[in-house]
Amino acid sequence: MVWSRRAEEIVSRLIAGLTPAQRDPTRNHSARLGALHIGGSMWADYYLRPNGEVVVVGEDYEHPDVDTVHTDRSNVPRLLVWGSRRYPELRELLPARPPGAVDCRCRQIPVFAEGKVLCSECGALGWLPPEAEPGAAADRGGM
Repeated sequence: MVWSRRAEEIVSRLIAGLTPAQRDPTRNHSARLGALHIGGSMWADYYLRPNGEVVVVGEDYEHPDVDTVHTDRSNVPRLLVWGSRRYPELRELLPARPPGAVDCRCRQIPVFAEGKVLCSECGALGWLPPEAEPGAAADRGGM
């Protein structure tokens, strides 16, 4: 996934528009990380920086206060899908389904199809590029 100037502008604008409560350091790490809080799991919080980096606070169970910064783009599609629920502007950044793309097998599983669980194979997009083989998620790894 290519990160564009437009993507940087949208994420920067969303960060600038956060309310004081959304920047409150006792509630999340947005201000400290200079990143948009996308959501949290049981153990970790997920953030998106304007440069396309994904930052996960608490990803390492043994070191919950350590920030893990993912500079590759394999985590971005899932964060965009997840984040677009809270920030609809992020939908614009989702890749378009190319001709010949195939439905991901996750679409056959209700919790994935309903968006309750995000698939790491397709990046929660619901499809795989034409050259991808189902079950071989080399470039679309999960978080």
